[in-house]
Amino acid sequence: MSTYNLIADGAVIETIEEQGRCKDTMAYVLMDRVYTLTSQMKQHINVIIKETGKEHYYNV
Repeated sequence: MSTYNLIADGAVIETIEEQGRCKDTMAYVLMDRVYTLTSQMKQHINVIIKETGKEHYYNV
């Protein structure tokens, strides 16, 4: 199970756990949160896989 950190300005603003969701569902969850946070904060949001420290690239 993976955990994803949503980061803005170098700080973790939200953490989302996979919780048994399939890859496609997680991609939609992450895209929705990134879109919402980007709209609210007017900043670029990075999605980092907590376990590896690498940026997550989601595709649907």
